[in-house]
Amino acid sequence: MPIDEKLITMEVLNNTLAREVYPELRVVTAPKMGKVRTVYDLGDDRMIMISSDNLSTHDVVHKRQVYGKGENLDAISGYYFDAAEHIIPNHLIETLAPNVWLVQKAKPILVEMVFRKYLTGSGWRDYVKNNGPEKGSEFCGVDLRSGYRRNEMLDEVIFTPTGKGLAGDFDIPEFQGMDPKIDDPKITIDIIRRNYGAFGLGKPEDLDHVMEKAFVLYTFIHEDLGRKGHLLADTKWEFGYMPDGGIALIDECVTPDSSRFWKADAYAFNPAKNEFTIVQDDKQHFRDYVEKLGLQTADMKAELAAHVMDDEVLRQGVVKYCNIREAIAGTLPVIATDPRKDAVLAALSDAGFLR
Repeated sequence: MPIDEKLITMEVLNNTLAREVYPELRVVTAPKMGKVRTVYDLGDDRMIMISSDNLSTHDVVHKRQVYGKGENLDAISGYYFDAAEHIIPNHLIETLAPNVWLVQKAKPILVEMVFRKYLTGSGWRDYVKNNGPEKGSEFCGVDLRSGYRRNEMLDEVIFTPTGKGLAGDFDIPEFQGMDPKIDDPKITIDIIRRNYGAFGLGKPEDLDHVMEKAFVLYTFIHEDLGRKGHLLADTKWEFGYMPDGGIALIDECVTPDSSRFWKADAYAFNPAKNEFTIVQDDKQHFRDYVEKLGLQTADMKAELAAHVMDDEVLRQGVVKYCNIREAIAGTLPVIATDPRKDAVLAALSDAGFLR
């Protein structure tokens, strides 16, 4: 049953969990803060991950948060971590509370493992730029035939990796002369194999293991989403080495922030536009809002960071995140006005992780 939109009052909209450091946590090193999550090293091969309600689009963290976003994304990831554990292990040990995970510490592989089943987004833009519709083209080392239309399903799932970080973070020949500030630079399987150590891989064949597991994982989740009325257009995963040397899925798994979800019943070919019609059910709601304001370009980052998002846009986003969680995981968040931070600290105290 969809979320009752009447519950999303102004008081609720403003009751978000901001990204911050919790000095009360007993840790061995300074916490690491990402755009959304903060990670705390407990010193015993375990970590605490706290997912804020921060919203990031166009490489900018927005001024306002989205109520329940961190909890909803964690619930979706937790669902797929559990459902797909027979394919590959993951780092989640326990959900201590909404927004709070206890996870196994991992050494990350420095590759964004991007997988695509449909030609859309940057893949489509690159395809058009290289005259792919007429002649075919190559994207991240993958040969694409001619004749694809926008948003069309590919002949097979493809792997189009990027480096995890800035180009300047990788001392490899292929990035010489590249702008060191380019984020998540496009790479190929061959580039990873030639420079496997720079990408955090223990040996070249570990990439083959990850790819094999990831293709199976994509098929499994695409089929699961299909039964729930959605198509998985593309997604990105992160993998890492566990303390025992095994490779596991880390970070998040097929959330509205890391993936494109399309409504299955709306997907159809439009001959007038010579493309496939899609209705996205993910973070695109917020990207569209930013792009209508013209704040999506690199020279507008300061303006975007300072912009105060409209209440109704936020409310619609809250509803979307809640409903996609319900469609996938079968659960909804408890809508409350009690301070979110208090719940986080109470859970950490109960688990014995505070000073």
